[in-house]
Amino acid sequence: MTYVFGVFCVVLLGVISFFSVYQWGHAILAILHRSGPPDYRKLRTTRFLVLIPAHNEEDGLPDTLLSLSSVQYPKELVQIVVIADRCADDTAKVARTGGARCLERNEGPGGKGAAMSWAMQVLRKEGVSFDALVIVDADCLADSHLLEAFDDALAKGHEVQQGYNYLSNPWETPFTRVIAVTSVLRNFLFYGGKEAIGCSAMLSGTGMCLSQSVVDQHGWSAFSVAEDWEFSVSLQLNDVVIHFNPLARVFARESKGLKQASRQRLRWATGKYAVMTNGARRLLLEGVTKGKVNLIDGAVTLAAPNYSSQASMTLFAIVCSVFLAQEPAWSFLLPWSLGVLASLAGYFLLGAMYTQSPLKTLAGIPYIAVFLPWRLSIEILGFLGF
Repeated sequence: MTYVFGVFCVVLLGVISFFSVYQWGHAILAILHRSGPPDYRKLRTTRFLVLIPAHNEEDGLPDTLLSLSSVQYPKELVQIVVIADRCADDTAKVARTGGARCLERNEGPGGKGAAMSWAMQVLRKEGVSFDALVIVDADCLADSHLLEAFDDALAKGHEVQQGYNYLSNPWETPFTRVIAVTSVLRNFLFYGGKEAIGCSAMLSGTGMCLSQSVVDQHGWSAFSVAEDWEFSVSLQLNDVVIHFNPLARVFARESKGLKQASRQRLRWATGKYAVMTNGARRLLLEGVTKGKVNLIDGAVTLAAPNYSSQASMTLFAIVCSVFLAQEPAWSFLLPWSLGVLASLAGYFLLGAMYTQSPLKTLAGIPYIAVFLPWRLSIEILGFLGF
């Protein structure tokens, strides 16, 4: 039994060590590769269609529309369309009052992916013309330079872009402070590192930009709970690189605590594992067969456990290592597991440094003792398909 336990710890620590090195490598690349500001003097000609999927979003939608109306871009080049998808509230009324066009969808399969696919087909039949499609959730605020940043990247040939998704309320509660750090870890340090070496990011559901040619060729073909990750896999398999654009920012209102966030996070986790099972395998096989590093990297990204799960697994490995420390053959496990924990802690602190207020962020560290077991339980339930 001791031998089996020891082998299990070695495998667990080996996996976490790999992903820790992988993340640190991306972080170093991201820090060394910084994007310059948008060219504010540039003459803008790109026509944007901003699509906002909304299901019972009458409360958050007004702020989203207000932020989009304040974006620094020629108004005549921007169309805003809200999809009121099977709404039982005044979402459609709020959309029209806010100056947007509203498409009301009252039947058909549920889900954000189905709603976006339907809207794209309606707009195509109407002959609505645009150069690029931007997708923003109905509870997000757009940065004033969002479209300028997308436009600059389009001019460089980036036909699919994922913007920087951050929080509009990072300091509201201890929970939001922890999420603020993980957002920096995912966006700036992880996807920023991918951008530095030309590897593909993953779409994140909001703050996305697709050129018209991509929309015409692919439409929106993902309908699972994790439609953004599913579509990311489809695009990468079709040799489309998803450019991470750190200057194109949107800010979502984060849940205040565990109870409010649980349902959403469980839905995301379930969707992620459903996509990961098949998607990572397809990307890996295609990447190895055709020698495409970008696809192999995409498979690793899909398979990677999130940061909090890595931390929880490392703590479990430390406990196991303590029990095995009396056996000379397994004495190396404890310093190894402590070293991995130090690496993960340093990675978290690096993310905290790149928030707007590191001191405010660090004030949320005690909450990690509650956050980690909650997050791990969400991942386990999601993996089991709940």
